[in-house]
Amino acid sequence: MRKVSTDNNKGVTIIGIVREIEGNWQPCRVGIAAENGSYVVRMIEEGKNLQYEVGNKVEATGFLSKTKDGVRQITVTGYEVYEMSEDDPEEFGYGLE
Repeated sequence: MRKVSTDNNKGVTIIGIVREIEGNWQPCRVGIAAENGSYVVRMIEEGKNLQYEVGNKVEATGFLSKTKDGVRQITVTGYEVYEMSEDDPEEFGYGLE
């Protein structure tokens, strides 16, 4: 189990594409590929609902943290789904693995 340390206590908003994160032993997980990098979504509360938005552009509000391994995470407290244009996947890339 990874321990999480909080980077800040302020809520943030990020805009990006919801992507599925593949793992050999992990249950379905998602992340958000944004312009400034990728964030793993903590699968609690609103974050669980993002698994139904894979491939969509969202504006997610929440709290950032990092694992001891340096993985950036977001605990989502709310989100809005955007309509995507043809350029969106290229704009945000697919940096989640």
